[in-house]
Amino acid sequence: METDEPKTYFKNGSQMGLLPPPPYGSLLKQGGPRPKHKNSKVQAERPGMSPAHLDFIRKLPCCICGKSPGGQAHHLKTAEKRGVGQKVTDQWTVPLCHDDHINGVERVGSRNEVSWFNKRGINCLWLASALWKATGDLKQMRKILRAHVTTEGPIK
Repeated sequence: METDEPKTYFKNGSQMGLLPPPPYGSLLKQGGPRPKHKNSKVQAERPGMSPAHLDFIRKLPCCICGKSPGGQAHHLKTAEKRGVGQKVTDQWTVPLCHDDHINGVERVGSRNEVSWFNKRGINCLWLASALWKATGDLKQMRKILRAHVTTEGPIK
């Protein structure tokens, strides 16, 4: 038995009463997939963020073992204050190979990061700062890395 009452629909097009509302958090309820990060545009526009600098860092040899190219840019988490979900700016990066990055410094955690580098004879904050100042000049960045790794000893 049909009534002449107007039918009410959910946003997803299902008729009210025939189908339950979509589950909490479903894409139907949200209107489609969300962007990767809420603040991704704001994050990219912060001073000190430079995809070009990261490309140069990835072309340098690993500052720990010398593997060339290192291939990964490690962001020094202790270099500056950061908020929840916010990474350190790109100016505080050093070149590392995959093994030293994932199985080395990332395992010790951000609180022990500087001491991990110091035990290996690397003043990571000085190195990142010097590489940032020379960004754009790959030859100069290689010289800085070579000089730092060979002249610096373990910091006591």
